[in-house]
Amino acid sequence: MKRSILFLIWMGFFSSLTAQYSVSGGGGVPLREVNDTQNRLGVYLLNGLSGAQIRFTSANSGTHQWYQYRENANNAVPVASVQEGNSSYITDVQDGYGYFVGSPTEALPSYVWIIDYSRYLPRFFNLEVLEDDDKCEFLKILADVEAEPLAYYWPSGIPRVIDRIYQLEYDTQVWEEDSRQFIPKKEIIEKRVMFYEEQVVAPLVDTYFTLTGDQFAEYFGMLQAIRSEEYRAIAVEAHGIAETRKEHASNELHTLGETLGGSAPIEYTFTAYANEPVAASYIWKIWERDSITGEMTNIVRYVNKILQYNFERDGFYRVELEVGDRRPICKDTTQFFNVMINSTVVKIPNAFSPGSSLGVNDELRIAFTSVMSFKASVYNRWGNLLFQWSDPAKGWDGRVNGKFVPTGVYIVVVEYKDSSGKSRTASRAVNVLRAKN
Repeated sequence: MKRSILFLIWMGFFSSLTAQYSVSGGGGVPLREVNDTQNRLGVYLLNGLSGAQIRFTSANSGTHQWYQYRENANNAVPVASVQEGNSSYITDVQDGYGYFVGSPTEALPSYVWIIDYSRYLPRFFNLEVLEDDDKCEFLKILADVEAEPLAYYWPSGIPRVIDRIYQLEYDTQVWEEDSRQFIPKKEIIEKRVMFYEEQVVAPLVDTYFTLTGDQFAEYFGMLQAIRSEEYRAIAVEAHGIAETRKEHASNELHTLGETLGGSAPIEYTFTAYANEPVAASYIWKIWERDSITGEMTNIVRYVNKILQYNFERDGFYRVELEVGDRRPICKDTTQFFNVMINSTVVKIPNAFSPGSSLGVNDELRIAFTSVMSFKASVYNRWGNLLFQWSDPAKGWDGRVNGKFVPTGVYIVVVEYKDSSGKSRTASRAVNVLRAKN
């Protein structure tokens, strides 16, 4: 707690010291860019030194002695000032010098450093855009700029430099997932040290590169700027969306995991999005993996933004998107989808209880996966056909001509085609169970 109190007392003391100085003159309001509490130094930037003045005000009356130093306050020399009561000021203010009131041997004087910013205005000569080997991802920006350092010295003689802030701006686009579109974006790169070669992410639209600076030129109302020639974009960014309208039936077995797919037949619509008009070509490719060798074979090549494909065979597929630019130079092949189509399965239950427990096992439904065609038939013990249906998502409610069949054993035969196109038959004895009244 004592340390905190002492620190606050010291900070208050220093604030009172720095508040004793005021700087005016030049074009506009001088800017105090540095407030160095450790060295009790304030650095001021002025836009010219016309009418420049530094004024010092003390709490008590008395004559003030002013000093000027170039690098080290210990080597300061006295300068003339004008005394007005408990204030004094100097008008022969020079760029690149420090000033203070007191004595070079005084323990805790405070200091003011003056920079005539009008002498250090950055000069922009050229801004060039270069394409390199990785031009589809990055560009090089070359800047021909002159800017002398904004230097000052601590009272102890240690040189310091004030950072200038420059901004490089250009237009691009950014993908918005929710709206499924590219939206305009202004890319702004801020640099605290003037660059002469800068790598930037390649834009997705035709654009100009603009370099502005620095923050002090902007403050004084004379911001410097230079613009490149128009850059014709070649970078492409692709995004793909896969959608299906199929809703799997409650008795349709299917697994997805981290892939698309499920029970065949299933149709997917693949839609490509890219930064048009830079992006100009779209190619969809579908590869099928051999279940024995593991080799991938290209089975579809489709040139369009939208591909609709009905997967009927079980197995693993890879759907790839390739988008190219208008020149063409660049391609984006990063978008792909893995599709797993399940193998054919048909499972006939061994019993059900129609009319006994509403909603619970009261209908004969055949579990299935990837069935291309389907016909189920129910026979009694004498081989008479009682009921048929052709939609695998439906079933038999245990009725014939509107009446429940007697309890007992019935034969269910399913004729179907699997996902390889082969005709198959499955049959099973099914118990019809009824609760006794």
